[in-house]
Amino acid sequence: MMFALAGLAAAALVLLIVTIGVTIWLCRNREQRRADGKTNVGWVVFLIIAYPLSVSYLVFFALLMISAFTGKSVTVG
Repeated sequence: MMFALAGLAAAALVLLIVTIGVTIWLCRNREQRRADGKTNVGWVVFLIIAYPLSVSYLVFFALLMISAFTGKSVTVG
């Protein structure tokens, strides 16, 4: 079970890296895309979904690992 969660955490980390790359790419090519008449709506929707999804799972996985190694329940709030 822990290997499956670690795999999901790795996928979430890759997703986070991709979203950061897309954000940088969109910022650098903003003027060129605007001159070509292309919109960023699809990319923005992707980023709005991808950032919270990847970050929330990475936080969950980190709390799970802390709980597993310390033996104590970790709660937020």
